[in-house]
Amino acid sequence: MSLCSFLSLLLIHITLFVSLCYAADPFVNYEFEVSYITASPLGVPQQVIAINGKFPGPTINSTTNNNVVVNVRNKLDENLLIHWSGIQQRRSSWQDGVLGTNCPIPPKWNWTYQFQVKDQIGSFFYFPSLNFQRASGGYGGFIVNNREIIPIPFGTPDGDITIMIGDWYTRNHTALRKALDAGKDLGMPDGVLINGKGPYRYNDTLVPDGIEYETIEVHPGRTYRIRVHNVGVSTSLNFRIQSHNLLLAETEGSYTVQQNYTSLDIHVGQSYSFLLTTDQNASTDYYIVASARFVNESLWKRVTGVAILRYTNSKGKAKGPLPDSPNDEFDKTFSMNQARSIRMDYGEWTENSRGTYNKWDGIARSTTQATNKTELPMPDNALYCGALSKLQKPEDISSATSIMGRSRLFFTLLMIVCALIPIFR
Repeated sequence: MSLCSFLSLLLIHITLFVSLCYAADPFVNYEFEVSYITASPLGVPQQVIAINGKFPGPTINSTTNNNVVVNVRNKLDENLLIHWSGIQQRRSSWQDGVLGTNCPIPPKWNWTYQFQVKDQIGSFFYFPSLNFQRASGGYGGFIVNNREIIPIPFGTPDGDITIMIGDWYTRNHTALRKALDAGKDLGMPDGVLINGKGPYRYNDTLVPDGIEYETIEVHPGRTYRIRVHNVGVSTSLNFRIQSHNLLLAETEGSYTVQQNYTSLDIHVGQSYSFLLTTDQNASTDYYIVASARFVNESLWKRVTGVAILRYTNSKGKAKGPLPDSPNDEFDKTFSMNQARSIRMDYGEWTENSRGTYNKWDGIARSTTQATNKTELPMPDNALYCGALSKLQKPEDISSATSIMGRSRLFFTLLMIVCALIPIFR
């Protein structure tokens, strides 16, 4: 009897010890099924790349040092890679989702990305990086929140809103790719989408009837964090919200010195966070506008994305002309000066800096935790291509559980068994 009790206690202690050895930063898990759908963002039915049947795809919401696991199932008719733009991939370059570090995911196959967003914060997005697929969608937001012990350098917002803007063609990516391969120009986009939707009908001549547009509802007297990404393929866009200031607070993983803009040029691939205070009288809804830059505006008027900012106490629909954009088709000075005005806010080093939001915390962690290893081990589900294709193992598309996940399940079951032993002895 005493021997049984001793063995039970020994097993429990061993299990707890091993569990602590496996203790790590939390995991966030996502399942992505990438496929074609038919959609009409500009009123014309076309082939669009969706994730889990939606366009744009889901926003990945993580926290500094989380381990992100994304099982991507390729239901397209061509190879696929998903790139996590701005994620640093420390010691995991083969998870970056670009040719040269990743072999493509063949049709009807899957690949489980697993990487750590180590010492990062901020607003990013992901997109398919092969075959010009980004021109047909397949993109979504990627948020890395601060850890709770590291406060943000502004009051906690009342809401967090992701806005994806980008030029759009009614031709699919295959047709666009053929044009580029033939040495032709893409030409003028057919429009600009905001969160995968076409423009609000602010002008009966320029915008046809029946187009679905984005509406963002807000409460008066509150402050929202708006994360804006230019996910297009070729067009710089000027972003603005009628009658509202945009307080710039962060860009692609770095907090900025906070300053107000009435509009901001956002170039292809760029991401910005603004603080928007809903301090207007809500006599009507307000336009959210993304218009093309450095072009002849009289010819490109239809290449304008328009969404609606609606207060919960709004008294009517938005009407009238759109808020003005910078008028400098042949002069890049405004945009260049705007870019130069953005300053990073790293904070100052003090004795208490390790408890503040600034990057000294990240620097301290990365330097003290450095090892001689430059890369993590090759995953079991590695994809091989080219000269190494003979090393490829048969792919089990239903298998997407990480080694760490199986280990945790094993030790959980072991602890349950240990707990039950005294009951049945």
